[in-house]
Amino acid sequence: MLATVAGVLTAPPLAAATPDITVGTTTHQTVDGFGAATPIFSGSSAQWTTAEAQTLTGTGPGQLGLSIVRTVVSPEQSEWSWPVASLKAAEAAGSDVKILASPWTAPASFKTNNNRVGGGKLRTDYYDDYAAHLNSYVQYMKAQGVTIDVTSIQNEPDWHPDYDSMDWSGTELATFARNNGAAVKDTKLLTAESLRFNRAYTDPTLQDATARNNIGYVGGHLYDAENSGNLSPYPLATQYGKNQWMTEWNLHEADGNGAAIWGDPANAAVWNETLDRIMLSVHKSMDAGWSAYIWWYGRRFYSFVGDGESQYGTVKGAVLKRGHAFAQYSRYVRPGDQRVGLSKGSRASGLDVTAYRGRGKVTLVILNRSGNAVDDAVVQVPQGVSAAQYVVTSQNQAAASQPVSVSGGQATVDVPARSISTLVLTEGSGPTPSPTTPGPTTSATPSPSVTPTPTASSSPTTGACRVTSSVNAWNNGLVNSLTITNTGKAALSGWSLRFALGSGQTITSGWGATFSPTTGTVTATNVAYNASLPPGGSTTIGYQATHTGNGAAPTAFALNGAACS
Repeated sequence: MLATVAGVLTAPPLAAATPDITVGTTTHQTVDGFGAATPIFSGSSAQWTTAEAQTLTGTGPGQLGLSIVRTVVSPEQSEWSWPVASLKAAEAAGSDVKILASPWTAPASFKTNNNRVGGGKLRTDYYDDYAAHLNSYVQYMKAQGVTIDVTSIQNEPDWHPDYDSMDWSGTELATFARNNGAAVKDTKLLTAESLRFNRAYTDPTLQDATARNNIGYVGGHLYDAENSGNLSPYPLATQYGKNQWMTEWNLHEADGNGAAIWGDPANAAVWNETLDRIMLSVHKSMDAGWSAYIWWYGRRFYSFVGDGESQYGTVKGAVLKRGHAFAQYSRYVRPGDQRVGLSKGSRASGLDVTAYRGRGKVTLVILNRSGNAVDDAVVQVPQGVSAAQYVVTSQNQAAASQPVSVSGGQATVDVPARSISTLVLTEGSGPTPSPTTPGPTTSATPSPSVTPTPTASSSPTTGACRVTSSVNAWNNGLVNSLTITNTGKAALSGWSLRFALGSGQTITSGWGATFSPTTGTVTATNVAYNASLPPGGSTTIGYQATHTGNGAAPTAFALNGAACS
């Protein structure tokens, strides 16, 4: 038997089902966010447009919710202005967006090879000049209205290609952090962004008390990190309270021979790489206790929004399937949420799941990389649930809302094969429906975008009946529970309640009554189990509806033709 609460199917609290996933209370890392980089080596004309920045960092419908944006500290001050407009747009569009600035090299004159490219070390007599260079960048951006939250000392100190690069050892990085780190103001330093998250580049800084106190984060990249054993917990960083950031990875082996596959949302090769390689790496990073995951370019044919490169078939600025998949983390797991422990039963043993708690919510991201669906998967959380939403991305779906049923501290969902899905459970005690209340005639689909917000109730005060209306509305839908009380002296044997829906509202499902018509002035007629209403007796019915901007409660209630006044 089902009723609805806040836009989701809700079962009465009868016997609890055996959970497939049980969320515990053990706490792990605090999440700093999920992100991507702006163009690094391109001029201002190639940077994100305002619309692209809004798509990437906004949290509304069709947006991806990135909360970290990575940019470059160019060695040339004349190039610092390139990403300013993009960064300002990203900070304005998103919620709690952090900016990470990474230098690929110091100015050529500071280096042993007197060149921007091909590695070369920072000369020891220029350590103070390099600190001043980084500080000047942060202050320049501050004057432009851009906050640089985190500044890296060096991108990939262990990689010396024929483009901007600079070589460091772990000991040299620790020396710079100890002696010069405090000179970089109004930002937190990050070290060391090595190619494989090689801890030889971060351990010396962590082991030096002064150097350690001058940095805020340790970071690294995922290139071959798993094979080298570095995609794993980092006890030394945890010991000293330094959150770990994965600051770059880039993979697009599914290119083939340049076929226009990336613009095809149903392409199997692209989806398999996204789910089995990229999304699995996000899961493993979170499971390892890392606090941030930052992909390479946010706009590229193999990334989150297309770049319009005709060879690969994407539309510039249009969200790609990889973007929808990544948003299963970035849009719903927000900065400040804390990962919590969980356990899995046998039916869920093949699922890769992480859970997070914060903002009065429990959020689970579920990867099902197998070819088998897990239907009626029961998720148990330690507290009651007042609202829920469930969103799925697969080869054939993109951020699609799916039904979820809730009872007490349990939620039940269908996990499709070869999918990534997110379940968001709002903590609290929802209304308890009658165990005999029949379910809605049509399955309801919750909105994926905004947690329902209660609107005002309407409560007629006197007369032969009283009706209380409790509406939970979101951007284009609502759920309303109506409690009808017989305040007269005679019992009712059969009843009908007439009321006026708000303009633009259409009932899509209901329970406890039959509803006709579905718009305008509606009549709700009893069903068999609640036909009798004795004096002082009451019954609760309800419905789910869509709306076009008006989420108001209904008006003009009349029971059996008599106004409820």
